[in-house]
Amino acid sequence: MNENGKASVSGRILVVEDDPSAARFALIALGERGGFEVACVADPAIAISLIGSEQWDLALIDLDLPIMSGLQLADRARRIRPGLPIALITAMEIRPADVALLLRHADEVLQKPVPARQLSAMAAGLIGRARMARPASGAGQHPRRS
Repeated sequence: MNENGKASVSGRILVVEDDPSAARFALIALGERGGFEVACVADPAIAISLIGSEQWDLALIDLDLPIMSGLQLADRARRIRPGLPIALITAMEIRPADVALLLRHADEVLQKPVPARQLSAMAAGLIGRARMARPASGAGQHPRRS
């Protein structure tokens, strides 16, 4: 985080959340306060389309979505973009055994409510790690669309 409380890493984050207040919180915490470019969608089918057609640095996916679960969406996202960092978020209680299972589908698991600074720091950490892991040649990366 820099002196303004914004992440020192920039990037594009796709938030998949069907609860309007939780989506608004993510937009403010990650976008306005965190300095990331954030898009929020409620429909997993739209999220799949966006993941396949645009470059994202992180997908933040709610576990309890309509049509398909957050786990199913995370698995589809990984098949479409294998290097895309994925964080799952839920309002449900997460037991230690659940965390191990969920981490098979995602890079991070968060339980709501998540403080804004923690959410932004998690995003910056996952994006930064993914960038460091990419080959120096940029092979396999998709160009950003304008």
